[in-house]
Order: sequence, then C-alpha cells, then structure tokens
Amino acid sequence: MQFEHVTCPHCGILCDDLIIEANESSLKPLNVDHPQCTRGFTEASFDSANPPSAKIDGKNVSLDEAINKAAEILQSSSQPLVNGLIADVQACREAVALTEKIGGVIDHANGKFIRANIAVLQRMGKVKTTLAEVRNRADHIIIFGAEVLDRFPRLLDRILSPQKSLGTKNTTNKTITIIDSQAQQDASKSFDQTNINYLRLDTPSLESVIQTLQSIIQSPDQEMEQECETAKTLKGIYQKILESQYTTIIWSTSLLDTDTAEQTVQTITLSIKTLMKEIRCVGLPLGGSKGEITASQVATWQTGVPLPVAYMSGTPIHDPVLYNGSTMLENNEADSLVWISTYSADDVPPKTNIPTIVLGHPNMQVSKQTAVFIPVGIPGIDARGLACRTDSVATLPLQKIRSNDLPVASDVLNKISEML
Repeated sequence: MQFEHVTCPHCGILCDDLIIEANESSLKPLNVDHPQCTRGFTEASFDSANPPSAKIDGKNVSLDEAINKAAEILQSSSQPLVNGLIADVQACREAVALTEKIGGVIDHANGKFIRANIAVLQRMGKVKTTLAEVRNRADHIIIFGAEVLDRFPRLLDRILSPQKSLGTKNTTNKTITIIDSQAQQDASKSFDQTNINYLRLDTPSLESVIQTLQSIIQSPDQEMEQECETAKTLKGIYQKILESQYTTIIWSTSLLDTDTAEQTVQTITLSIKTLMKEIRCVGLPLGGSKGEITASQVATWQTGVPLPVAYMSGTPIHDPVLYNGSTMLENNEADSLVWISTYSADDVPPKTNIPTIVLGHPNMQVSKQTAVFIPVGIPGIDARGLACRTDSVATLPLQKIRSNDLPVASDVLNKISEML
C-alpha cells in the first residue's frame, strides 16, 4: 500500500511530500533516497508475529503490569526527572502534565542546544525568518558549517534551490555561500550547483569565523593589521550582503562548541541587528531533528516558560542552570528517570544508577537494569500526531501508515498519571 503526502518527523524541516510504500514487513520511501530521510522508516520494521513486549527488569510483562510498576516508582520518588521528550506534541503535553503531578523536573535530551538560542532571545531579542520566507524571498544565503546540509538533507532542494518560488529569478537561483573552518574534518566537500560557493577558511573553528565576520560588520572601515586571507574573504562576503536584497544567515547550534554556543549565537544576532540598519538580513537557526522544537513549544504553551521546568513548588519554575536535565543526572540530583524517545531506536537513555522508566521506539535495546521498558508506536508511522517545524511557525500532521497493537506514548503517560 502506498501513502502520499507523508510528513517525515526525522528532521526539523518536516518535509510533508514523502511517498511511502508500506507492507507488513517493511516501509520504503519512494521519492527520496538520502539516508537521513529514509533511515527512520526503513529501521522501523519489526516482526509482527513476535512484537516487542513491555519489560520489568528485563523480563517480559503485560502492558498493565509495566504501567503499574512505573507508577509505583514515581509514587515513591522525591525528585523525579522526565527527560528525552523525543516525541510528538501530544506525548509532550502528557509528559508536562505527568511532571506537574509528580512534582518533578522536565527537560529535553538536547536541552543544551535549545537554551543557547532561548537565552539570547530572552536577553536581546532576535530577527528570525521562516522556511517559506527563505524559499520565496531570500536571494543570498550564508550557511555556517557544511554539516548543516547533512543534518537537513533536503534544505537545498526544498528551500534554498527550489524549482519554483513566489519571488523573482534571483530568489529561485539564490547565491549560496557555505563556510567551514580548517578544523572541520570533512575537507572533500564539493557541490555541483553553480550558485553554491563553498569556502574552507584558515581558522581554528566556526566560532572564530563568526567572530571575525562580526568584527568586520561592526567596523567595516577599520584596517586590520597584516590583514589575512580569511579577513579579506569575509570582507567580500560582507560586501555581498550589502549588495543583496534579502540575506539569510543559517546555522545549527548543535554544530557549535557547547561551552561557547550562547556567546556565538549572540555574536550572530548582533551581526544581524547591525546589518538590518542598512539592508534586509535575518537569521534561520535550524534544529528539531530530535523533536527539540516540538518539546520546547509545548512546554511554553503549557507552562508559560521554556524548558527546563521544575514543579517541586507546585508552580512551573524555569531555571536553565539548576534544572538542566543532563547535569542533574551527572550530579545524582534525581532519584528516578522517565525517558521518552519514540522516533529512533538509537536514542537510548543515559546510564544511571536510579530507577529508569523508558517509553521507547519498538526496536530500542535497553539494558536489563532498566526498571521499566514500554515499547510504543512511532509517531508518523504507527500513530497519528503533530510535530513542530524548525522555524516554530508551523505544526505539521503525522500520519498513521501501518497498523499494530503498540500503545501510543501519550496514552501510556496518561495512564501512569491516572494511577498516581
């Protein structure tokens, strides 16, 4: 059986034009072939005659027994952590509700990447755009890190080099500059398209490229002593920005150094704000390939504050330092863990010494020390759902394209909550 207009939840762009061939043993995308686009579907298969079972301490049990055990663990916890959140909108909603009921902390597995962007937005604001605006209006694109195109493989054909756009010839045939540093491992990048200019600059990191460009933007007339080739190249890019009608700067926070990511995002933001005084220039941070945008949006809708959120006092409190999920686990500050990961079998929970409850992909392999494992349906394959796009302005529907008896993550979370 074929399904059309299927939304792919395995990348933040949420392309909704996939054609999927589905049968009892396999799922196969017919109109895309990039591994990043196909893996989530091809690796979703399991033996329908021997479906995965819920487990307690590695032993097969019924779903009701697993739910009872999960509720028992949370009932006796004094500071539980709900983490992962690699899931659809409804599962994230139920996760927030569960966290409130148990008086715990909720955070996303990739919270550290969310927070760099949010912190800058809170402190100084941002000038951001949308995928549709970039497709139809932008004529000049700057991408920091060629790996962005590996993580978002259809960004080029869907957004940056569309066959049609609502704009002019210049917006369809955009000038695209991709910048890497010498520190990038892949030195063999090449692009067939004539409108793409790939630059691998002699700098130690992407952060240094971004900082140098910002210095040029802030003081374009300042002569640099013994001006290097990198500075000359970046001055040329600055000049190209001034000559363009609509420049978009694209980056992914996950490619930046974690310790300095917030400072780097602030540097990009300052550059954009300075340029906007003279010419149209906006930012497009890309993320969400593990549901970060969905989880972040839901938390803000439900609580009024971004992740992480703590409910120990009964009301939602946001403190990105005190309630950082990964740090809490490292410092043994949680006494139980609920890990929700529905899109990929690879997103297993971190190793801990505390009771761990996993609502996971049906092919996920967890350790025998996992207190409770409940295999759940994959949103967009086994269950209908909703996911939020990387630009935060669109929520896309996820189809159900195969039938089985796997429970839905949101239903399981709701049943656990009802037992508390």
